[in-house]
Amino acid sequence: MKHLLTVSFITCTLNSQKIIKECLDSIKNLDYPKNLIEVIIVDGESNDKTLEIVNKYPFCRIIVQKTDGPEIATAIGYNSAKNELLINFPSDNVIPNSKWLKEMVQPLIENPDVFACETLHYTYVKNDKPLNRYFALFGVNDPIAFYFHKADRASYFNNGWHLPIKAIDKGNYYIASFNSDNLPTVGANGYVIRRKIALLISKDPEKFFHMDTSLDLLKMGYNKIAFVKNSIWHKTGEELFNFLKKRKRYATSLYLNKQKVRRYHLVNFKKDQFKLIFFVLLSLTIVEPLYHSIKGYIKIHDSAWFLHPVLCFLITIVYIDTWLSFKLKVLFKKNGAQL
Repeated sequence: MKHLLTVSFITCTLNSQKIIKECLDSIKNLDYPKNLIEVIIVDGESNDKTLEIVNKYPFCRIIVQKTDGPEIATAIGYNSAKNELLINFPSDNVIPNSKWLKEMVQPLIENPDVFACETLHYTYVKNDKPLNRYFALFGVNDPIAFYFHKADRASYFNNGWHLPIKAIDKGNYYIASFNSDNLPTVGANGYVIRRKIALLISKDPEKFFHMDTSLDLLKMGYNKIAFVKNSIWHKTGEELFNFLKKRKRYATSLYLNKQKVRRYHLVNFKKDQFKLIFFVLLSLTIVEPLYHSIKGYIKIHDSAWFLHPVLCFLITIVYIDTWLSFKLKVLFKKNGAQL
């Protein structure tokens, strides 16, 4: 490998005392020159011991700024970083091995036309909590991305490349070129991007959302992304009820309330109506999701596969309820204004 590149990890925190130590320890344990790494913590005014823990890591630089969410905070971190590569690295991310960073920078060193890279998988840990295992096994945090073939991570029942477009196999990683119709949900959880390109999309933090800005870059001509044949441990699924509440909150605050500024749409309601109806039918009848669970269980014997029919059913109910509530709220507001 040619000379290594300098790297800035961007980690957003808010009352993250339960997870931040494991996150930062995984960076500390990397087999990578420490003088080439910086970690920027963008904290939303935590009132627990988050910053007390962070202060024990001398390689961290702290920015305290209250925002309305981690997306704006990530853009603030991008704008403050100094190194050649930036990594979107939320506080619920853990690096699984010491060679990880060298593996992630390799495609960017070897391919000047590749502007960013991600891991091919989420890390599967046998003794992890059931939801974390499910997300890792299927490669998604939302079943809709799986069925619309826009999951940026591969399921563990895939052998190799997982998206319905051609990719070049370079040994340790794949390179794929995307367009606006097939761009997966890239941009977070160990996403590595060249700083000079990241600055094109982070100037206005209020308009930053990782999937939207990936689409913005594609329209600028940056369409080659590498997928490294390793993984990132995303410890997001701690409890089912909290997960469903989070998806409902995200659907309302990050999508429905911001439809005028959002650019990337996982589901295009004009083009994907039949696909969406088909997904709803699959989810509510359970049979087809159960097939994927059995298919996965044959490959890796883990009961977490069988959360898939449950998650498909529940997430469909949550999204239908969220959409109807939003429409009713808009209708009452409109009628109230007319009165």
